[in-house]
Amino acid sequence: MTLQQPATVSGLEHNILFEYETLVSNVEKVHDLGEGCIDVNVMNHTISQMNGTDVVLLVDKLRTLEKKAGLVYTLFKASVYALVTSIQELDLNAEQGTNRPVL
Repeated sequence: MTLQQPATVSGLEHNILFEYETLVSNVEKVHDLGEGCIDVNVMNHTISQMNGTDVVLLVDKLRTLEKKAGLVYTLFKASVYALVTSIQELDLNAEQGTNRPVL
């Protein structure tokens, strides 16, 4: 099966279609090789075993990321709060006409 390039298909589109064609032929080859050779139960067990291990690792990584994101969010809120209160103090000092520095 060879892909013919019509005049209306650009080079990038042709490359994409060629990759799809290659993918389809590879899937067909794997399917043909696997017919009768692979026990579906063994394959399902292997996939579920891999998923179980991968999911545990992924959950651990996401939990660590969640902790770090929570810390960053808390620090960001504190910085915004400090900035807002500083601006409010400057405005209050300007209204009162004092020159005392903000601590």
